[in-house]
Amino acid sequence: MKLSTLQLYLLLALFSLMFTSVWSYNSFLKIEQENERILTEAIPISNAAARLFPLLLDQELTVRSYLLDQNDQTFQQFKDTNAELKETIARLKMLDQRHPIMKQLLAEEAIPLIQRTDGFYEQQIRWIRDNQVERATLKRYSGMDYVNQFRPINAKIRQDIDNIIKEATDRSKAASASAKWVIVIVVSVAVLLLFAFLQTFRLERSKQALIHRSLHDALTGIPNRRAFDEHLETSFTSAKETQTDVALILIDVDEFKRYNDTYGHLKGDWCLQKVAGTLKKHAGDFGLVSRYGGEEFAVILTEQADQASHVAERIRSEILQLNIEHATYQPLCRVSVSIGLAVVQPTERMQEGDLIVLADQALYRAKSSGRNQISSHEAS
Repeated sequence: MKLSTLQLYLLLALFSLMFTSVWSYNSFLKIEQENERILTEAIPISNAAARLFPLLLDQELTVRSYLLDQNDQTFQQFKDTNAELKETIARLKMLDQRHPIMKQLLAEEAIPLIQRTDGFYEQQIRWIRDNQVERATLKRYSGMDYVNQFRPINAKIRQDIDNIIKEATDRSKAASASAKWVIVIVVSVAVLLLFAFLQTFRLERSKQALIHRSLHDALTGIPNRRAFDEHLETSFTSAKETQTDVALILIDVDEFKRYNDTYGHLKGDWCLQKVAGTLKKHAGDFGLVSRYGGEEFAVILTEQADQASHVAERIRSEILQLNIEHATYQPLCRVSVSIGLAVVQPTERMQEGDLIVLADQALYRAKSSGRNQISSHEAS
């Protein structure tokens, strides 16, 4: 039976659609496989390798602490850290069998140095437990020599981590590129894929908008309490690793309830927006500015934690200079803020909540002492 031209075109379109469907399935299956490889290989080995240097630092700190207090709890902490370090090395060896980018670096540089470091710490522990504390004390800073020797190795490990992620990303991009060629085969299939592609963009924009809204205060437009909590946790973790300071500034608008009662909630909202804008202008370049809740705001400083008192004073004076009328607030008769400031260098036993408590206590002292002032809790 002879097929008509239209039937031939329809048959060709059918075969093209079938071929495109198979190609599409294989291409997207490859993308899923590459993403799975990132989750099961690239990310675990990167996370494990990144743990080596912090664990070495933790080990050094616990041994030095044990030298000072000979406390069984400190000794147990050393054993736990040492065990985690060995477990991390074993995990790296296992993972690197499938992803041998840093295999030579681990075998020739990292592991031998860690083994020498273990030997040193084991000797220190033996001396301490044998009551040869003076002998161990003479060597108390030698552990940092090993840690410092590991720094260039850690830099190489981080470079290898970047290479692992890049390799995984390149494979994923290559798989994605292969999938995109499906669009050009058949116009009808291309239209469907384009529609799906546009829908994906719409979903992504909606997702980003939702994320932005979930992390920003609707009234003032600055980060909200959730963003504050996430940033403080990240800052604390980083500061623990680098042994640097974190500063928290809590700002409370003085007599704000009275302001709302006097001028109304719309005017109160306008006042909070002005305060938030001033905070963002004069502190946003130094750290994260967020609305902590109600009439309270917060600023987290890390890189410029030592400038926290100057930033706090600038905030206090700039808000006062807004000259926002507050007739029932005597004697200033204008909006002011009270500020609580705390600066700490996080330790393993310290939590983010401890810093918040210190700053909140300082804020309470500022308000109790007459408002429109700064009260500080500086780390000793």
